[in-house]
Amino acid sequence: MRFMLRRQIIMNKTRVLLVEDEFPARTVFRGMIEARPDLFELVGEAEDGRDGLEMYRTLKPHVIVTDITMPGMNGLDMLREIESMGDAQPQKIILTCHQDFHYAKQAIQLKAASYLLKDDCLSDPELLTRTMEELTTQMATLDRDRQKQQQMEQQLRSGELELERSLFLEQLRSPAAEAQWLSSLREAGFPERGGSAAAILLELDSGSLRFSLDQLDELKLWQFAGANVLKELLGGYSAHKVISLDKGRFLGLYAAAPELPFVPVNLEHMVQSFHTFLKMNAFALQTVFDRGVGEWGPVLRRLATSSYPFFYSGGRSSTADEGGKRNRFEDVPEPMSRLWTKRLKQALLESRLTDAPLEEERAALYRQSKEQHWQPEQIKALYGRVLLELSRFTAEAERTTNLEVEYRRSLEQCQTFFAVHDTTVACFRQLRELQGDSRSIDASIAELVRRMHEDLSCPYSLEELAASVNYSVPYFSAMFKKTTGESFVVYLTRLRIEKAKLLLLTTDQKTFEIAEAVGFENYRSFNRIFKKETGMTPSDYRRG
Repeated sequence: MRFMLRRQIIMNKTRVLLVEDEFPARTVFRGMIEARPDLFELVGEAEDGRDGLEMYRTLKPHVIVTDITMPGMNGLDMLREIESMGDAQPQKIILTCHQDFHYAKQAIQLKAASYLLKDDCLSDPELLTRTMEELTTQMATLDRDRQKQQQMEQQLRSGELELERSLFLEQLRSPAAEAQWLSSLREAGFPERGGSAAAILLELDSGSLRFSLDQLDELKLWQFAGANVLKELLGGYSAHKVISLDKGRFLGLYAAAPELPFVPVNLEHMVQSFHTFLKMNAFALQTVFDRGVGEWGPVLRRLATSSYPFFYSGGRSSTADEGGKRNRFEDVPEPMSRLWTKRLKQALLESRLTDAPLEEERAALYRQSKEQHWQPEQIKALYGRVLLELSRFTAEAERTTNLEVEYRRSLEQCQTFFAVHDTTVACFRQLRELQGDSRSIDASIAELVRRMHEDLSCPYSLEELAASVNYSVPYFSAMFKKTTGESFVVYLTRLRIEKAKLLLLTTDQKTFEIAEAVGFENYRSFNRIFKKETGMTPSDYRRG
């Protein structure tokens, strides 16, 4: 063991600060310390206590070797200042010419590790470094013991959290386990009948995490840290319990002593504390109970298992009955889905000129979605559909695909309505950048392209389309290519051939019926263009 400690010391040299006003004495003590470069690194020398204090603040040495009597601030006053800082304290060795017990007593009060007479050091040149080596060994042992103690405490707290979590999850599945768990709440001091208590559901904002939720070891560490922050925040209540759930989610229960008024936690302060201590954002909801623990089960179950508890609200308190209503969602009616798809798409297209329409549509959709309590997954699908349709205008196919994949991944992690909206807008702006400065989306052209995608059977004419949006044919052609990256004829032909290929492979329609469905005037024209684009006839393509 001694060998291991010495190796650790050698690998991490002990940093030493020397404070001595007399130059000859400082030179001698410097030589003693530098005689053991295998163990010690002299990081600084000071002529008085004030300089020594400044050097301590900057250099943070492990050991301070100091004289007592010096001009200005003396050594003992310097050590008092260091003691008052409250930092992890260095080992302190006091060198003095005084054998007076008065000085020794002050040194003891300042927790000096050693009190050496200068004459003894001069008589035994290795006394100072021998003393420092012994202190260094003690420091290494203390550090090791402290680390072991911290690991044991962490394992104990982690074990308690895991047990608490297991008991809670088990009671969600089994009525018998629920009765046992509620009984443990009574034993912890929660009110059996009446009284006031509250449950807090807190979830880390996935957008502020510095790791992926799929990194289980990293997540477990932060779950532990978050549970401890929440425990600390609820520690002032006579009864409190913290359950660490999955994916950065926590459930905290608390109640005041019966003789004290119940004051609910300030959720804004709690969220700010998570940001301060963990450097992460969080969402929080609070449900206040005015009945005993026997009736908490259904409410806690809804809180713990809700998929989107923060989608339309966060940082608010409610009664147990209100909390139950919050987690019930309704389907988005299909007509409303089509309407909002159109409105959002138009607002995104217009955002090139101004963000005002986009902000207005976001506020209106949020208001209606919240009032109707529409399904969060369907809101995500609505935004996803909008972006997918707009991505058709980009010629950079590979980069657009990568962007769409990243967008879907980000969309899955969105916990709130506003995160869904902002993620979609950010992706749309990246999409627009792919088009380059020379190309922008024209809202009128975009609407015509949408119509083409929805119905290819129409005999679209360049002249008629240009007239429908009050553009001249040359200007329409230029704007169409600027928007889509392809000329009108090439773009329309590609759409028709791609749709024909899909129908040939997935339906039993006859070839002439497919030609008519995708807008070709006759079978002969369809056959000729299909072979030109694919290198084979429609019949060969279907057989192949």
